[in-house]
Amino acid sequence: MKRSLLDTDILSFFMRGEEKVVKKVVRYLKGYGRLDTTIISYYEILKGLKLLNRPLKIREYRRLTKNFNIHGIDIEDAELAADIYADLRRKKKLIGDADIIIAGIAKAKGMVLVTNNIEHFSRVEGLEIENWLRD
Repeated sequence: MKRSLLDTDILSFFMRGEEKVVKKVVRYLKGYGRLDTTIISYYEILKGLKLLNRPLKIREYRRLTKNFNIHGIDIEDAELAADIYADLRRKKKLIGDADIIIAGIAKAKGMVLVTNNIEHFSRVEGLEIENWLRD
């Protein structure tokens, strides 16, 4: 199993206890010790919990993510994301900016992006993706 970056939807399935995802997470933790995600995915989960006004879930989420490697965006990530944007825009296959930045981070770090959003992320050339919900 390669080092992997968890997208927002997979984090959400994990938090809900989806059996297939939980099994993959346990296997991943045996090899790497910590989960990896992005600050964007952290934000997307947190904003949803805040919108729903779920203070217990917010505390649980903050506790859970204290043990994560949460990747921000640096210059190399931004450069790759800009390349991805330009390529997708030229091909008229554009995806959202958040997804483009997440893809840029995964590519820059040489990580597999774990997502259930295969339709969007498969448009990104050279991005290795897995779906722990289906695989």
